[in-house]
Amino acid sequence: MESASSTRLGRISLPQAGRIPLVAAVYALGVALFLTLEPTRSLWLIITTLVVALGSDGIVRSYSHGAFRAPLDTAPYLLVPVILSLAAGFFLEETVSGYWEILAALVAGGLMAGILYGECLSVDVESPLYGTGRFILNIATYLGAFALYAVMYSYDVGLVAAAVGSGLLSAVLAAEILRETELMPPPVGQRSLRSLGFAAAIGLIVAEARWSLYFVPLEGFLAAVFLLLFFYVASGIAQHHLTGHLSRPVVTEYALVASIGLLMVILGRWLGGG
Repeated sequence: MESASSTRLGRISLPQAGRIPLVAAVYALGVALFLTLEPTRSLWLIITTLVVALGSDGIVRSYSHGAFRAPLDTAPYLLVPVILSLAAGFFLEETVSGYWEILAALVAGGLMAGILYGECLSVDVESPLYGTGRFILNIATYLGAFALYAVMYSYDVGLVAAAVGSGLLSAVLAAEILRETELMPPPVGQRSLRSLGFAAAIGLIVAEARWSLYFVPLEGFLAAVFLLLFFYVASGIAQHHLTGHLSRPVVTEYALVASIGLLMVILGRWLGGG
């Protein structure tokens, strides 16, 4: 049994071994051009994101061994690479400068390679590395959420647009977090509806939190951390509920994380001078 599993994993990983670093390298180059060329043009990042989407689609289809045939079959696997591609680019534009831009682009390329590898591992639910793939994607999803929240503050997006945008993007990212719950009972149709319903509810929660921040003296990274706490706790509890693992210790754990996070935000605000 062990040798059969190893053989299957070998078939999955070896033929496309060069595609992941190739797409990651193209992404790193695109981010570097976006960060270093003046005047900055968003077109560079948009084109790079399109390349990432097409490359991700091809990689995931290759790893699926023909399981994905329809054009939209791979859509769930493109959410994190595409969203993080845009979010990371705009986030780095606001946070790094000078020679750090090249290093930041290389790090972004490495992160993209890890995400694509995680997507491939998550294709085969029977693989021993499926859990590793999902862990990578969950971390990437939370990083993408933080970057998006921070970018909306950096670009001074209007209150209504920021609340609606934060809610919609959070719902999309929550759908990625909850994607693995679709492997659990009940029947397929009901599974999808339940997870999508919870994702929409999470988006609404984050949108309301973003709206409430208008009346709170928080902005920038601290506000992004505040929103990330809402997203993390809501998506985590929903995930445990849908998989049937929600219990008092789990709720206590998330309450503790939320409390520590809020304390950090308050201390950050206080140390920041007001």
